[in-house]
Amino acid sequence: MGHMAGKDIYHNLGKKIDGLTVRTPFNDTLYGILKELYTQEEADVVIKMPYSLSNIGRISKSSGYNNSRLKQILKGMEVAMEAQGIGWVAEM
Repeated sequence: MGHMAGKDIYHNLGKKIDGLTVRTPFNDTLYGILKELYTQEEADVVIKMPYSLSNIGRISKSSGYNNSRLKQILKGMEVAMEAQGIGWVAEM
């Protein structure tokens, strides 16, 4: 599994987000927000995640991360969200 460098990974994450229902064109402000919210590894997982609800096995398959590492990454994202006052409950 290759890792994209810096701005490229956040640009690809911005493109994925822009493809959702609410359009979010990529610009320097969005880049700064994404870089603040996601590590490069977290961004890589989100880019590779299916658009629909998925279990850990499907996300693991689509992202290329093994279940154990993927759970660590997702748990880190959950902890960061809780620190910002955003609740998220997930069964893994």
